[in-house]
Amino acid sequence: MSTDEDTDQEELLQRLLQHFLSSDDLNELCADAGLPVLIDSNGQPVYVREAVSYDDAGVMTLNRGVVIRLSDGGELQLTIVTSRHPVSPVQIRPPGTRA
Repeated sequence: MSTDEDTDQEELLQRLLQHFLSSDDLNELCADAGLPVLIDSNGQPVYVREAVSYDDAGVMTLNRGVVIRLSDGGELQLTIVTSRHPVSPVQIRPPGTRA
């Protein structure tokens, strides 16, 4: 990750969203959240076919974000933009370690 505080936060959230959307079925996520399930024209639940970072998807922007490609052919983008910088510098703790 970068040493710039806001970029660290943006990159972490981008990677977290990408993991979250790639690790479970969309219909299960909707059911867990108490939301309706999207159904395609064949009556099948719509699922996330792919969730990739803007960099990997070739999106021409300086922002961080995730491109979500759905099984029904739909494609959505989630953009992460820093609207306020941290009050103090953030630190990065490696996974699996405790404070």
